[in-house]
Amino acid sequence: MRFYRYVWTVYAEHDFDGELCSPKFPSPKLELNEYELTGETPKGYWIGYSNEKLKWVPKESRKRYAYPTKEAALENFIKRTRKRVKIIEYDLDCCKKALVLAQQEVNKNNSLMH
Repeated sequence: MRFYRYVWTVYAEHDFDGELCSPKFPSPKLELNEYELTGETPKGYWIGYSNEKLKWVPKESRKRYAYPTKEAALENFIKRTRKRVKIIEYDLDCCKKALVLAQQEVNKNNSLMH
């Protein structure tokens, strides 16, 4: 029996000097990780690579690390990624507003000095 988990990855690129660097443009790759069943309990499964226990996955939970079908794993990836986008958008909004407040402080302090 196999278990599946989709993830996205961005790989480094080589610059002109041959050094590894972050890519100039976002280029995520969707990857499917496959795990082998290495053990089973009444409540779940141990999954991993080549008998190396990696993760315990519950049988009856809505949220799991990996899923027994590729379709369920892809559906979970979409849900995880949508949630991550919402969190990042909220954090970005907070950062932008905090920068405005910080610039207002700078302007206020500069006007007090003159």
